[in-house]
Amino acid sequence: MRTMSDKFLQSDSPAAGLKNEASRRRWELFHRAITYAKQSNVAAMRELDDAGADSKRPGRVLSVVR
Repeated sequence: MRTMSDKFLQSDSPAAGLKNEASRRRWELFHRAITYAKQSNVAAMRELDDAGADSKRPGRVLSVVR
């Protein structure tokens, strides 16, 4: 005979659902931040290329640490 606790799965609990949603949101924010950093880096590199050798001081270039 199965008891109620045997039928109840860990993944069916409300707390597990909240943890999964929170994890998904954290990953989504993380990937957005990486995408933003890459886009900013590309834009800064383009600005440097456009400025050419005329400027004495280059602008900032963001780097992504792995």
